[in-house]
Amino acid sequence: MGLVTRAEELKQPQFLYWLDKQELHEFKNYSHFTDPSSILSSSYDYILITIDAKCVQSEEGEELVKIIGQAARDKTTKVIIGSVFLGARDWILEKSGLPDNQVTSAGLGIVAYPGKTANLPVHPPADSDLVKKADVAYVDSMGNGFILEDYVPSISSSFSKLYNACEVSNCVIWSSTQCALNIFPLVAVLIGLELLGWPKIKDIDTESEVWSLTIAAAKEVQMLDVCGEAGTQTAQATSESTFVQMFAYLEEKLRPLDFQAFNQFHHGGKVVEQDRIHIERCISQGVAEGKPMSALKTLLQSINH
Repeated sequence: MGLVTRAEELKQPQFLYWLDKQELHEFKNYSHFTDPSSILSSSYDYILITIDAKCVQSEEGEELVKIIGQAARDKTTKVIIGSVFLGARDWILEKSGLPDNQVTSAGLGIVAYPGKTANLPVHPPADSDLVKKADVAYVDSMGNGFILEDYVPSISSSFSKLYNACEVSNCVIWSSTQCALNIFPLVAVLIGLELLGWPKIKDIDTESEVWSLTIAAAKEVQMLDVCGEAGTQTAQATSESTFVQMFAYLEEKLRPLDFQAFNQFHHGGKVVEQDRIHIERCISQGVAEGKPMSALKTLLQSINH
């Protein structure tokens, strides 16, 4: 039923509200389909997978990835996986059967949500009435609207050139270590914020037991092998105030979006199961590396109770 409803919605133009520019744009003249096998009759330069970790690893998600593998096999098609979880690219390579040089990972630096239905607060000068008309409301103010990992240089180079030709957003290329270190520990921090009831950044009690546990858990993620030597060095420098300062910076940089309200909507609801999957994988990976991951285990147990 959800798929049918979404398909009906996509028959209409989509309205996009750019929060930081206060501009409402109409997106139309695009095509869509609901039968994944439809892609087998065409050739594509790129296939971008954006569904979350839970959905992509579901039975339907696996079937979709297998079909994408069939569509891209023995062609020049490049597949970009945007789902966020530890080992996402390896998982896609396994399930799609595609060779290593056809698949890379990516992340979205744009912060976006459904303006019509999410009912999130916004700060001036954003127009709340226009937000309520928008299928998607978004902020793109960090200079990294799209983040490509450098697993396959030919994909990173060609896709970033294509993306940057739009001249309204920017695609950057990061190493896999840089991506892991910048993104993976944040999921632990977001779980800690959920345990605290999503307080305003300025109201976070950095001396609380929950926050101390949260920081210890984030440091365990930073010290995973996937984060490299830089991760170990970062963990040594991370204190109870580190992520508060980071989130305060993001809160200001992402205005007129209400950053913490977005976090509660997105990570406390929309992708909450993706975040749990990621943390479970971080625990498994750490244990495989001979690390106890005790803080991360306790953090996950706390949120699951």
